[in-house]
Order: sequence, then structure tokens, then C-alpha cells
Amino acid sequence: ENPDIIIADVNMPGMDGWELCSQIRSNPFTSFIPFIFLTSRVEAPDRIRGIQMGADDYLTKPFEMEELIARVHLIFQRIRKTQESLLLREKKSLSGSTKEMALPDLLQMFGLNQKTGMLRITRMGFPPGIIAVENGRIIRAELGPAHGAKAIYRLLLWHDAHFEMEPLLDSKTDPGMPLGVEEVLMEGMRQLDELKALEQELPLMDKRLRIAAPPPASELSPREEALIGAVKKLGTLPEVLDEVPWTDYEVYRMLAYFIRKGVIAPD
Repeated sequence: ENPDIIIADVNMPGMDGWELCSQIRSNPFTSFIPFIFLTSRVEAPDRIRGIQMGADDYLTKPFEMEELIARVHLIFQRIRKTQESLLLREKKSLSGSTKEMALPDLLQMFGLNQKTGMLRITRMGFPPGIIAVENGRIIRAELGPAHGAKAIYRLLLWHDAHFEMEPLLDSKTDPGMPLGVEEVLMEGMRQLDELKALEQELPLMDKRLRIAAPPPASELSPREEALIGAVKKLGTLPEVLDEVPWTDYEVYRMLAYFIRKGVIAPD
């Protein structure tokens, strides 16, 4: 795995900093890595040589650690702005329909290329969804009241939506994330298959739900207690699914369990 930045002294045993920088810049797999020279030399020709070799900065010793940290932050800010500018230029080419490019294929492109950006997905009659990816890992997702994996699994069902890629302007991360794209897709497909089977076995979408035989609270886990509270409060499956934070499959599985036990009854 490549480092985020290389900080090297000009005078090193075995290979000096000039040679190291030359090798880093000549290798297409490492040429993009930011490089800072450290040196006790103050002569202008040395600084010019470092810049000509492709160094991002050149720091003369002795120096304060705070100065080095500040210069590293400035380099990363410059890189982020460049990435955002490129994403804005590419925006037109990175938009289209999920009929032509399915959402799993889009996410795999982010993962394999370790891309950073935000997918905005829109569909007639629904709130817009977003999936934010940083360095090829999903850091957050939203679709109406649903967040995280729950939102992603719902978006995987949108086969007739429009998508656009936008710059990622902040790194806010949902609880339980970041997650790898492959991990999310494999678990998402598994849950969607299981959910489809449960819906065929126990169709609930058009039915009202009621508590038929409430169990003692002492016998319920916090999650089960919250689900029963949502059924009491709302009564319909779509409302219950939106009310609680767990994935639709997890909620449906708990509802099926309580219906079989006679705790919840569909009308």
C-alpha cells in the first residue's frame, strides 16, 4: 500500500534523497505521492534542484515540528482542491441512468480505483439518495429517513434512476462505516434475496400491524422493544421500516418472528 506522503532527508546512507525522489517520480504507481525534502543546505541551487525533481516542498533544518505539520496540511488541501476541480470537469461524463450502468457497477468502479466522490441518485416520486465514497470506501449514505447500509440496500433496488457524481466536500461518516464496496454489495445482495423470500412467504406491505399479545418488557431485547413500540405507534409496514434504524431485512425478519409467535398480527 502506498504512503500518503513521503518526507525524506537529502543526506541519507545508501540512497540520498535526490535518488529516492527520482525513483518515486519515475514510477507511474508512485509518481503522484507528495514528497517533501528535509535538508540542512540553504543554497538556492539545492532548493531549485528539489523543485525541478518534482518535490512538493523543501524544508530547511532545523525547523519546528508545527511548521512541518502545517506544510503537510497545505499539500493535502491543495490535492483535495485539485481532485474536486477534476471531479467537477468530469461531472457530465460521470452521469447517466442505472438502466445503463447499475449501481453495483458504479460502486465497484469507486472501490477498484480507490476514488473519492459522492453519487447522487434520483428517481421520480422518491427523495434523492446519496452515497459518499472516500478512497474507495463508503463513508455514508442517505435516502430519506434511511442512513448507512439501510439506505444503500434500498438504493440497490433502483433500476430506473438517474445518477450524477459530485465532489465529496466533507468526510462525515455514518456509524458503522467506512465499509469496503465489495463487503457492502455482498451483504446487500444477500439481504435483498432473503427479504424477497420473506415477502413472498409473509406479504405484509398492504396490511396493518397490531400487537395481539404483548410480551413482558423483561423478555424483550432493546431492539425488540423498539420494534414493538414502532408497531404500536404506526401500524403499517412502510412506516415501521422507516421508523427504526435497522435494515429492511432485519426488521422484516423480526416481524415474521413475532407474527409466528402470535405477538404481532397483520389485519
